[in-house]
Amino acid sequence: MKRPALKCVMVTWLLLGGMLPAAAEDRASTPETNEEALLTYLGGDGCVIGPHSAGAATAAGFDGDALTALGARLLVDGSAEKQGDWTVLGPEVCTIRFPDVTSELTLNSPEVQNTLRTALSIPSLDEIQWLNETTDTLREEGLSLRNFEEQGITAQELRAVGVDPDALAEYMERPRCLLGGSTELTRALQQTRGWSQDRSFRAAVALIASGLKQGELTFFSDDILVTPPGFMLTAPACWTSEEEAAIARSHAMLEQHFDTFVRARGAETSCDTNEVSGALMGREAYLLWTQLAGREPENVWIGFEVFWGAIGAGWFEGASFTEKGTPRPPLCRF
Repeated sequence: MKRPALKCVMVTWLLLGGMLPAAAEDRASTPETNEEALLTYLGGDGCVIGPHSAGAATAAGFDGDALTALGARLLVDGSAEKQGDWTVLGPEVCTIRFPDVTSELTLNSPEVQNTLRTALSIPSLDEIQWLNETTDTLREEGLSLRNFEEQGITAQELRAVGVDPDALAEYMERPRCLLGGSTELTRALQQTRGWSQDRSFRAAVALIASGLKQGELTFFSDDILVTPPGFMLTAPACWTSEEEAAIARSHAMLEQHFDTFVRARGAETSCDTNEVSGALMGREAYLLWTQLAGREPENVWIGFEVFWGAIGAGWFEGASFTEKGTPRPPLCRF
């Protein structure tokens, strides 16, 4: 890995005298009731119908009553089951997709841009000693004296811990590929937009989930012993060509097997325990990905992307800046 490295146009309307065929007006204002369209919509919300579903569907342009009726019919014909307050639709009628999350931010939003930095990890003086870093190991990681000086560490201080500052790597400009975490972005939004902590947090996690869905962000490493520094842009400048191809294949794996993965882990996990996070990101989850794809995931942290998609979609109810939230179907069973 490279070290990170409806605009409304009213003129036409006025020119036409505000005229629009009545049939078109009716179509625009009539909520969608088609079952196939409803099921496709539900696929992006975990193929579940729960307390929030009718309101959310109505906001998305669907008929909330039709959605409720659909759930009742599928329960009767055995294509769905009841889990607490949730109706979970079976795979024969609904395919779970990586959550459809709408973000009011984009990667070009000023607050987001201001959190971007290079993914070059600069160890502190204490870390250099604790990790037994040497001039050679620091140079191999691409670290220069200027990198340390930008962190307030002087050449004299490096010498004091056994590092020759003159023998470090040449300074190199690097692309800003590392996204600031949800905590940093939440605080930035509170400060710049005056939003509440809760709204800022929800906007931050929605941005991450949406970015993962669109393939614009990744939490990638091909080594279980190497934790990614954070969510990274998938832009070509941030990766080698081999890593870029691996990230694309990992994203395709995520999309192709998402339904089977979530249903399999959810069937074995209780919503009344603290096991859901481990069920999505633990060893069993990794083995399941290997089984589904017929090969080991190139991104060993693929489960972390599933977890953050679920957070952004609200599948952990009540999740906030300070609370981890309560998991609900399809992630688990009651």
